[in-house]
Order: sequence, then C-alpha cells, then structure tokens
Amino acid sequence: MRELILNNFLIKILSLFFAIVLWFFVTSKGKLEVNFNIPLELRKIPSSMVVVGDVTDYIDVRLKGRQSAIEGISSGQISAHIDLSNANHGENTIYLSPQNIIVPPNIEVMRISPKAVRLKLEPLVKREVKVTPETAGAPAMGYRLKGIEVSPETVTVEGAESAVNRLSLIKTEVINLSGMNKRETFLDVNLNLYGRDIKVLNGGYVRVKIILTK
Repeated sequence: MRELILNNFLIKILSLFFAIVLWFFVTSKGKLEVNFNIPLELRKIPSSMVVVGDVTDYIDVRLKGRQSAIEGISSGQISAHIDLSNANHGENTIYLSPQNIIVPPNIEVMRISPKAVRLKLEPLVKREVKVTPETAGAPAMGYRLKGIEVSPETVTVEGAESAVNRLSLIKTEVINLSGMNKRETFLDVNLNLYGRDIKVLNGGYVRVKIILTK
C-alpha cells in the first residue's frame, strides 16, 4: 500500500513537471526578443535648476512579445523618460526601470542599458555683464577709429551658475572696419557666446555706432 502511494506521488510530481514545461513551451512559442536604441527624455526639470555637462541621451532596451507584435514595432512607438522633479543640486543618479519605458500593449521590457543615468544639476542664475565690441581691419586711408558706442552697454545673461560666474564680459561678433569711410556707421551686431551654454535675455544682439575721424 505504501509503495502504491509513493508511486502515485512520484507520478503526480512528474506530471506537474511536464505540465509546467509544456505551459512554458506553449506560452513562449512564437515570441521574439529585439533590441532598440531609443532617445531618453528629461522631464520636469525644476525651473530653478539646469542640467550641466554630458548626459546620456540614448539608451538600449530589449523588448519581448509575440512575433507579429514585435515585427510591427517602430522606434517611434517606444520612448524613455526620467522625472527630475525630485532631483537635487549637484550629482544625481537615476535608476531606470520598465516604468521609465513606454511601449505598445503586450510588450515586455526585458533589459535596459545602462541601468542608471548620472547627471548634474546647478542653480539657474542671471547676471548683468558688460558688452565689448570686437573689431578687425582698418578704415579707409585718411580715416581712423575714434570710438565705438554700444547700446545697450550691458546685457542680462542666464545659465548654469558655474558658467555665468565665469563670465566677466561678453564680446560682439567681429566688426570689420576695413574700407569704412563714413564718420558714423550704425550696425546691429550679434553677441558671440563662444559655444557657452548660456542665453542672452535681450535678444542676442546690440546696436553699435562706429565713429571715424580724419
């Protein structure tokens, strides 16, 4: 009797094992896993802060789903984002999870690389800086430069605290004086930011008056 019970128990265990194997086979049949490289969007950056330095702008995700669904996916249907509303000044490490990835229905996010993103936030500040005209060349023969008036003489710049604090003045783009022969010349001249990640709040240009004398 005991032997019969033991045999029945073993048969049930084996039956359960094969049932589980069969279930995995059936449910996984016809499914694919595909890698996508998608842009990473930064959302809800606090209005008093700005992201500085290099930031990961693309991530790799591995998706799984039925063949018909996977083959119909385009990169435009997948997006990734991180919420920075609770980020702090300085270095931040944001860990990515499937909740950061938007995918079509019935698609699973199997893997994300990198698993975390590091970024730095600084206070967003404003500052008044002096505008200095930058010139090249010489007026026509018989004339010399008497002076250059700039309006406005100062502009307000806005950007990350470290970038703005390093800025003592801002130059105009080069004003070519070559061949000028008028006593007064008025020009609208753009400001030269030299690739700095800052913004000029008055429109990015000034009015200059070039005064020549004989």
